[in-house]
Amino acid sequence: MSGVEDISSNVHRLVELTSGMNASTATDSMSTVLDKCTVVLEELRTIQILTETHSEGLSDQLKQMENSIQEIGSLFDRIDQLNDFVQKAKSDLDKLEKLYNVVDRQ
Repeated sequence: MSGVEDISSNVHRLVELTSGMNASTATDSMSTVLDKCTVVLEELRTIQILTETHSEGLSDQLKQMENSIQEIGSLFDRIDQLNDFVQKAKSDLDKLEKLYNVVDRQ
């Protein structure tokens, strides 16, 4: 066998092996392999589209979560401010009560 015949024979055997057919039953095995490859490529494209769609959904959810986290942070800041105000008001009332008691005793 010459080199070209060896290569052709190897390619033919590879096509038969890939398509799951042998030479006795496959007359158009390259076409079968190409059909299978086309189906697989279509499936991969579908998976790609689904992945992109889900990624966009996740991106939107992350943006919403970031906004919620900022709102929660702002809420905590306002709670801290309210706590400071209540503490100051309590302190002022305690001072006022002490002053009242001193004035009332006199």
